[in-house]
Amino acid sequence: MGNIYSDLVEERSQWDPIPMEDLIELNNEWKHTHITKNLGILAGTSGIISIISSSTLIWMILRSHQGLSTTQHRLLLGLCVCDIILSLGCSTFNTAAPSEMNYRIWNARGNQATCDVQGFLAFLGATGGLYYNAALNLYFLAVVKYEKSAEYIRTKIEPFLHAVPILVSLTISISLLIGKHTNSDGKLWALCSDTIYFPQHCEGYDAGETRPGFDIPCGRGLEGAM
Repeated sequence: MGNIYSDLVEERSQWDPIPMEDLIELNNEWKHTHITKNLGILAGTSGIISIISSSTLIWMILRSHQGLSTTQHRLLLGLCVCDIILSLGCSTFNTAAPSEMNYRIWNARGNQATCDVQGFLAFLGATGGLYYNAALNLYFLAVVKYEKSAEYIRTKIEPFLHAVPILVSLTISISLLIGKHTNSDGKLWALCSDTIYFPQHCEGYDAGETRPGFDIPCGRGLEGAM
């Protein structure tokens, strides 16, 4: 796969650079009426609602008679925390996207650092949430089908139900951050995700080069791409 990315970047680097005024004109409709604006507003609104919902569920768990004394509640707490982390990354209304992408991405006001933070939070929350969902399924399997006692689940099973989501999500998120794979090129939407940074303004430039007037090198994340 790394060779495929390299070939694509090399091919596009042979194209003639697009003048900035043409980039703005070409992307005007995409920026203001197409996916980056619509999805940016949708993701931001949904993220805020999700944060409120998960925070409410945490409050209900803590206020309940059982509190955090049960495995089910502790797993639900982990799931809610992951959802809040993911939602924090998605509720920026595109402001975390690098400002140099504002010719294509609506409301882009950030830089590579804000993009890295958003990507890290999004991958951490999404991966952790996925594995905590699986952990809840395993918990109910142990309770309903195998009729394991609360004590057995708490001491023998639950440590793994927390360790796996936390370790896997941290490993993936940190590896993507170290490999410079959290980028936003506006091809589909503005969320900083696992992609190679080679947007339209990089056409005509080799990997590692930075177009005048921009800060992020073209082809960022290409090295070590899977």
